[in-house]
Amino acid sequence: MKKLSSKLAACGLVIFSLAVSNAFAGDSSLQQVSFQSVLELPSGSPDNNYNYGPQSSQFIQYWKAPKQSDTAANVIFIHGGCWLKEYDITHTNPASSALRTAGFNVWSVEYRRLGEQGGEWPASLNDVKTAVHFIQQKLNGQPVAVMGHSAGGHLAFLATTQETPLAENINAVIGLAAITDMVSYTQAQGSCNRAASNLMKTAYTNEDDYQAASPKAQKLHANTWLMRGTDDQIVPMSQTADLDVEKEQLEGAGHFDLIHPNSTAWEAIIQRLNKELKP
Repeated sequence: MKKLSSKLAACGLVIFSLAVSNAFAGDSSLQQVSFQSVLELPSGSPDNNYNYGPQSSQFIQYWKAPKQSDTAANVIFIHGGCWLKEYDITHTNPASSALRTAGFNVWSVEYRRLGEQGGEWPASLNDVKTAVHFIQQKLNGQPVAVMGHSAGGHLAFLATTQETPLAENINAVIGLAAITDMVSYTQAQGSCNRAASNLMKTAYTNEDDYQAASPKAQKLHANTWLMRGTDDQIVPMSQTADLDVEKEQLEGAGHFDLIHPNSTAWEAIIQRLNKELKP
């Protein structure tokens, strides 16, 4: 009976995994997807969780690729959500599942955000730096890219500047619709813009000082990519201007296309990761 139960459980797991894989293998021509459609996507579960600090938001989800090797490629993934407590790691679980299916070990980072205890700036950045260091100690030189979406892209850029030792063992840094200029972004109208302004006000009294939290004003990792949809209504194309990095424009893509595994933009993201990590 125990053997039968084990077989049934294993069978159920396989069927669920296939269902998730099939869902991600659907229409890959989607554009301008909504945040709600991202939330409705199926996803598997991480293979492990690691705490890198004592706070409830200081943890990492590890999604292990199906096939392992000594040179397994890794992605440190940092979710967005306007640096706000309301938007946590779970909305990028479908993206993490899809990255795992594509053959990457995924280290998805949660961090403290505005609205929770200790979430004032620069706590989010400090958490991401600590998490990246924690992960690097486990990788033993395996290929790794740091990738973040929106506010997560902002944090990915800042955590891996040329001035930090963290940059030495990173193959590439990829910002997906990353926010790069906090001065101009906080001056625009929109809910995420207001959140950015509120975050900066926890650390600075003068808007000019926001440059200290702007990737645009830093020496970014030598192999930094900014991937952005041309129809992004949340992080405009102006956030790409005067940024000395490699750039890839995704024609017709909206903001949330970049974390939707069935979008045209997602195909470009997987191609970029393969080029940087699996030459």
